[in-house]
Amino acid sequence: MWPSLMPRQYGHSTIPTELFRSFIAISEHGSFTKAAEELNLTQPAISAQMKRLQQMLGGDLLVKKGQGIGLTELGSIVESYARRVLTLNDQVIAIAGRVPKGETLYIGIQSIFVRSVLSSVVRRLPGANKGSYRFISGNATYLAENLRSGYLDLVFMLVQSTSRRGLVAEWPEKLVWVHARHFAVPGDAPIPYLSRHEGYIDRKVLDLFDENNVPYRIAFSAVDLWNLAAAAEAGVGVLVTLDRVKSDLSRSLVAANHKILPKLPELRAGVFFKEGFDADRNQAIVQAFLSAVRPRSTNKHS
Repeated sequence: MWPSLMPRQYGHSTIPTELFRSFIAISEHGSFTKAAEELNLTQPAISAQMKRLQQMLGGDLLVKKGQGIGLTELGSIVESYARRVLTLNDQVIAIAGRVPKGETLYIGIQSIFVRSVLSSVVRRLPGANKGSYRFISGNATYLAENLRSGYLDLVFMLVQSTSRRGLVAEWPEKLVWVHARHFAVPGDAPIPYLSRHEGYIDRKVLDLFDENNVPYRIAFSAVDLWNLAAAAEAGVGVLVTLDRVKSDLSRSLVAANHKILPKLPELRAGVFFKEGFDADRNQAIVQAFLSAVRPRSTNKHS
């Protein structure tokens, strides 16, 4: 059973927000030194803060992992609460009208879209060349978790659930089968499929194989989408990607229309903002971000 997350002297002790900010910085960078640089503190100061935080919570939050610093199981739990506390703190400051001029917005973009939309996002967002934003990339599950915790302000990703909380706009995204020009889809053998570890799209595809009784085998797996594209270019197997990022992924891959390949479902993508985000005050930013990531052919009122 975990030690209580409440300070020992109930009603008399409060965890300063600067301890949480330092803790989150260490978690993100995996380094006391880099966290200190980001917060304009010395490393001894950061170390002292973490010692104080761990004493207040009565347990170890950090652990050495390889060449960096990671979180203990308790640390992971505290991180989630710490992000919420900081989000609420920032929201209260915003309500009071004391938001600093140098406020940074945290923007999430799903990794599959980065190459096709990032340059447009940077070009359209006001103040993007002045350090007004921090961009974070990852899969949809990672971004959704950070959106819920309040770490990310705006996120562009595939819609994975029926929840539409914080949704600004959504639109359809078409999936396509692709492979190398010289690759021949086997008609009497399992389909060699190129799969990402724990990928949302790949889970959909594997379910399709099973539902349609199509034999398949995982011929290549990777975390990075671009490694999968390299495997497809080499003729290792077939890959599923979004139609609008196909050319950004690789110009040498072609669409596959073999009858044995199941018909792919249509997915939906959208832009979300976190709970408490002031969409009215940031309307120009939201609209600029939306116009940068939405397909040109999509109706403005999706």
